[in-house]
Amino acid sequence: MDMEPMNSSLDLLDHWKAWNADEPPFLLEADRPILMSDRSLPHLLQRGDWQSVHSADDFGAPDDSRVHLGLLPQPYCGDLRHASIYVLLLNPGIGNTDYYGEYQVPQYRAALLSTLRQDFEAKSIPFLFLDPQFAWHGGFGWWHGKLAKVIELLAKTWSVPFATARARLGSEISSIELFPYHSMSFRDRGGSLQKLPSVNLARAFVRDFVIPRVHDGNAIAIVMRQAKLWELPAHSGVVTYSSGQARGAHLSPDSPGGKAILKHLGQINRG
Repeated sequence: MDMEPMNSSLDLLDHWKAWNADEPPFLLEADRPILMSDRSLPHLLQRGDWQSVHSADDFGAPDDSRVHLGLLPQPYCGDLRHASIYVLLLNPGIGNTDYYGEYQVPQYRAALLSTLRQDFEAKSIPFLFLDPQFAWHGGFGWWHGKLAKVIELLAKTWSVPFATARARLGSEISSIELFPYHSMSFRDRGGSLQKLPSVNLARAFVRDFVIPRVHDGNAIAIVMRQAKLWELPAHSGVVTYSSGQARGAHLSPDSPGGKAILKHLGQINRG
């Protein structure tokens, strides 16, 4: 669909909810002119099936710098309207389980589309990468690995089982990617990717929806990747990782983000 002028703090969600996911290349239509025409950008991979991907000579190559438009975009994860923890990142990575999950596991693909549409089942965990049914996926391994110690402390603080604490955190936490398309690394030497409408939508949502909630004390923002590109104001509720901290991207209890999560959820629990 064509991009209308931004006039709502929820434009990010509205545009992705209306997005058509019928066939690759999977991209926001308003991004097409830049992604498809600018030769300074990384190569685009548009394969749309598991067989051709895993049988390719370059499957799993560590030097893959392409943008994978055969995968669904992941501009965000979690329930963005109701989350109180917003983790700001750069772009969704690419792992060996991504294509398999989207093309061979219908439940996983359905969960990704439900997230894009922000349409969650009553008993689901909105942040799907903390949902044990997707424990086989690399995204679960990445997020659960970073948050396991925080979840353990929350379980003790709340006097609940680990699984209950994980589900509670899965309802409070969300993530937003600046660039919504999968790639091994974000390379924007010419600055063209930062001009994408989808990137502007992510920035506008954080500026117009997240930051006001932070100012009101109802949310926190943890900027783990490329804080400069997010263009956020300084605030005690905005935790910004340095370049060194961003490389490790830790969310352990002694990391800046982990400490902020524990403090924030402790305050919610007391309230």
